[in-house]
Amino acid sequence: MTALPTGAGAAEKEEPAFKALLFTRAVGYVHGSIPNGIKMFEEEAAENGFEIVQSADPTVFSDDNLAQYDAVVMLQNSGMVWDTEAQRQAMKTYVQSGKGVVAIHNTLDMGVEEAFPWWDETINGGAHMPTHSPGVLQGTAKVADQVHPSTKGLPERWERPEEWYNFDENPRGDVHVLVTADETTYNPGPDAMGADHPISWCRNTEGGKVWATAMGHDTPAYDEEAFRDHVVGGLQWAAGQKPGDCGGTDWGAYEKVTLDDNTADPMELDVADDGRAIYAQRNGELKIFDPASHSTVTAGKLDVYTGGEDGLVGMELDPDFAKNNWVYLYYAPAAETKDVNRLSRFTLKGNTLDLTSEKKLLDVPAYRSRTFTEPGHTGGAVEFGPDGTLYLGVGDDVPPNLDPDWQGYAPIDWRPGKEMLDAARTAGNTNDLRGKLLRIKPTKSGGYTIPKGNLFAKGKAKTRPEIYAMGFRNPFRFTVDQKTGYVHLADYGPDRGLPTTDRGPEGLVEYNVVKKPANFGWPFCHGDNQAYAPYNPDTGVVGAKFDCANPVNPSPNNTGLTKLPPIQQPELWYGYGVSEKFPEMGQGGSAPMAGPVYRYDADNPSETKFPEYFDGASFLYEWSRNYIKEVRFDQDEKLLKINDFLDSVAFKSPMDMTFGPDGSLYVLEWGSEFGGGNNDSGLYRVDYAQGRRSPVAKATASVTNGPLPLKVDFSSEGSADPDGDALTFEWDFDGDGTYDSTDENATHTYTEGGEFSAQLKVTDSSGKSGFANVPITAGNTAPKVTIDVPVNGKLIEFGDKIPYKITVTDPEDGTVDCSKVTINPALGHDDHEHPTNDIPGCEGTVDTGDLGGHPEGADLTYVLNAKYTDGGGAGAPALTGYGRSVLQPKLKQAEYYDDQSGTRVVNQDGAANGKRIGDISDGDWVAFEPMSVEGVDSVSYQVSSPYGVGAIELRAGAPDGELLATTPIPNTGDWDVYKPTDPVPVKAHDGTHKLYLVFTSPQNNAFDVDTVEFSGP
Repeated sequence: MTALPTGAGAAEKEEPAFKALLFTRAVGYVHGSIPNGIKMFEEEAAENGFEIVQSADPTVFSDDNLAQYDAVVMLQNSGMVWDTEAQRQAMKTYVQSGKGVVAIHNTLDMGVEEAFPWWDETINGGAHMPTHSPGVLQGTAKVADQVHPSTKGLPERWERPEEWYNFDENPRGDVHVLVTADETTYNPGPDAMGADHPISWCRNTEGGKVWATAMGHDTPAYDEEAFRDHVVGGLQWAAGQKPGDCGGTDWGAYEKVTLDDNTADPMELDVADDGRAIYAQRNGELKIFDPASHSTVTAGKLDVYTGGEDGLVGMELDPDFAKNNWVYLYYAPAAETKDVNRLSRFTLKGNTLDLTSEKKLLDVPAYRSRTFTEPGHTGGAVEFGPDGTLYLGVGDDVPPNLDPDWQGYAPIDWRPGKEMLDAARTAGNTNDLRGKLLRIKPTKSGGYTIPKGNLFAKGKAKTRPEIYAMGFRNPFRFTVDQKTGYVHLADYGPDRGLPTTDRGPEGLVEYNVVKKPANFGWPFCHGDNQAYAPYNPDTGVVGAKFDCANPVNPSPNNTGLTKLPPIQQPELWYGYGVSEKFPEMGQGGSAPMAGPVYRYDADNPSETKFPEYFDGASFLYEWSRNYIKEVRFDQDEKLLKINDFLDSVAFKSPMDMTFGPDGSLYVLEWGSEFGGGNNDSGLYRVDYAQGRRSPVAKATASVTNGPLPLKVDFSSEGSADPDGDALTFEWDFDGDGTYDSTDENATHTYTEGGEFSAQLKVTDSSGKSGFANVPITAGNTAPKVTIDVPVNGKLIEFGDKIPYKITVTDPEDGTVDCSKVTINPALGHDDHEHPTNDIPGCEGTVDTGDLGGHPEGADLTYVLNAKYTDGGGAGAPALTGYGRSVLQPKLKQAEYYDDQSGTRVVNQDGAANGKRIGDISDGDWVAFEPMSVEGVDSVSYQVSSPYGVGAIELRAGAPDGELLATTPIPNTGDWDVYKPTDPVPVKAHDGTHKLYLVFTSPQNNAFDVDTVEFSGP
């Protein structure tokens, strides 16, 4: 054992900053760089004033000996370097005592996962190293963490030679990732990890600290200044000499707290300085969650039109809200005779919205069903910039699916009488507010002025001075960075996958950073400036594609400038499939939302604020794909890295998010169904808890509405403490702040009419509490809305005329006025819908061809959403009931299943839509829901099989449910030769079910399935 000096005379003059053990034993492969590594630590110890003791003797691992060290450095170790269980236990005890470990290169791949699994779990977060790059290769490492002592000062793009380790699992989420390897800059070999490849990380675990890097293979690495700084900084943190946060990408350090899970179609939120979370609901309600009472109140309700995507869709608090109590709302006024959406300012008095205080700022054209088929594409987000200017995002107000001629492309119909299908008339028009990002400066009196620096100067002919940026389809969510003033904005695209055609690109969505006024291209160009072409559906003539470098608007419906501002390219763009440029975005439905930019405040006393690691990071979230991403830009404002954020936690169609004054992330979730009325929508707060976890309260009620007297049985089932502490329970039945019962489950009878918020409070042994609220409406019963016909899951062909009948029962209303019952047909596409007009009446017929555009091979449904709002009851408010029926196409692509077991989607050009189901073995299955075989005569499949063995069983309700049909598989001659099976009669079966295709076969991989087709009248 060798003690390496801390510098000439240093030991006599002052104590070393810390003392570390450098352990260099290797019993497997011995790296030739170990001597240079020892030399590096010797020199760095002398330079930085710490003491290091080098040894390759495993007997140093005893509790008594390790107690003298502040950290243990494991350098290039291989194999079982500990000879006894006692030595291994000493290593574990050392970490559990709060001390630090530094692991370098081969130490992350010692090959002891079977004999000593604790090691890889502790050092790598459970990941193992299967292979590395083929040799030492020049590559680029990306340094996202610029504040940890081991990475502060490193270049954001760190170019260096390395033997780049691969890992079988991505440790992000279990460790805090400091550095990643960019696989596009070198050959990663057969076990490439993809776009996110952690290569250095740190973590707090079992009370101790771990810092690890998979770099450091080659001898010259230990002479590299940047690598030395990296390792020494890690050691200084592990030894406790320098502070550093290692929880930023450790998902166990976060806690998602439910604030209000009784929301109804929540749209946008903001958080006041006093902690109140204020949010808008589409039906016109402004709601306030008050942290003082841990409950939500309705501040007020606007009378709104809710056709298409309209309603109360946007809100924002004034920057000086703490003093003036002003709130800005963007909504569709129901009584307005003009087709407009309105931006108004209101005043909050306490927790009450003063409806008489309205100051109307701006009306924006927004067509309603009384004028033309409801277009949707409302936009509606409202945000303030750091200079007090107000931004409003507005969609292009053009129906995306009305006409099949434009499905999947930019609608630019220039035929006479077709101007409502022309986005060049709105988004591409410099004299129209739609398809724009607007920017105004509100005045104290309630009006607005035009700030300097918008896209067009006030008074310029054929322009609107409110326009800050133009050329958007539906800029549904954006945020303004309060440090830079940049607007981070996401824009939606058409519903169409590849390929690019002579008419235009696949449907692309965008994430933009608007740094200055600009044109972003729609409807002439989209994505990375991919051009569309003019098209005449009558003649079929496709014109030359638009010149994205020299944009013009030649539309006959254009009232603005012909020559347009230059087109700005987005920061990132993607479609339905995996993007070659941005694979981190995944695949599926595309619905990007530009979330907040985090700015760390060291002076903020909040214990739950996000760590400094995220300072300057943008948060992009996906409504369709249900995730949140951390987006990093470098010092030159170029895209650096896209990382997963908290992917271990479910987010159900996140609708809006913002950071509160406490530095926590507040999130609104729409819930699982596009049409709204979701029981799983809610308001949540994500805290950086760092182990300080609160108990989770869950409260349910036997009934939530009904006539007086109303007896309610309350249950706390599901309440739990994440640390296993015992809980106490308290119930406040009427929301007056006084707890009425301490029973785990309680009963209360309401004798007076009204709306109450029953609250459950659960408290753990440390004094931390969790809350849950159940809204109770006493004196009124919610209407029951049932679509009797068609049955949910009915199989149709698009173009069928389908009669419908709705039954509504409501005890208080008695006979229901059918003119107040509405049904809204919508085109379901993947996991979203395109709603149309509300049709009044309990009976009628819908034409399933009226929705127009059906992209070939798309995953489509026809959805009927019904609703009725009653007249209230004795002292109780009105309640709304919902009904829903999903109509399925008789011909379905097999890969559009809703559930599966054992199969794989195979990409194959010859298959319908280029995909089929493969890797089928006996007992595998796929399932679709909701489905009904009422009226179905037979079923057949398009399959491929070179063997002609096996069968497909059609079963209802479960893989072993009732057998409805069995179809034998024919020999098609080859895997890429497709043949339909003979139709097989389907057993009559009523109702709605999850329908299973269960595969039976005497051998594995005997056949593939392309489509399933049902026949019947």
